[in-house]
Amino acid sequence: MATIEVSRTELLKAVQQLEPEEFDEFMTQAISLRSRSKEGTLSAAESKLIKQINRGLLDKSSNRYKQLVQKRKRGTLNDDELAELLELTHQSENTDAKRAAALLELAHLRHIPVRLLMKQMGIKAAPLHG
Repeated sequence: MATIEVSRTELLKAVQQLEPEEFDEFMTQAISLRSRSKEGTLSAAESKLIKQINRGLLDKSSNRYKQLVQKRKRGTLNDDELAELLELTHQSENTDAKRAAALLELAHLRHIPVRLLMKQMGIKAAPLHG
């Protein structure tokens, strides 16, 4: 494979001309190149943050939450179930807030935008519910 010499200035000028989607893809690939030399060497802080990011409601709680939401939609939720739904909602929102904070902190540690980190980790933003 032929080697091409490009100055940092020329490279930056070329990157500035990329469309946003092309830029994101370029950054993902560039960071991937850098990461290869560091593979298997996550810091303790990164490992802790990744565990937090991957944490969610337990399957049992998640299933119960979905059941209660369906009952609410049908209008068959009793007072005890409403209290349970509110508690599960609070737990879910608290978990989501901790995950978002961990994503932000990990992106900061890696010096990359959160959107790029989410793409690298295969995380899609949850749809908005109105």
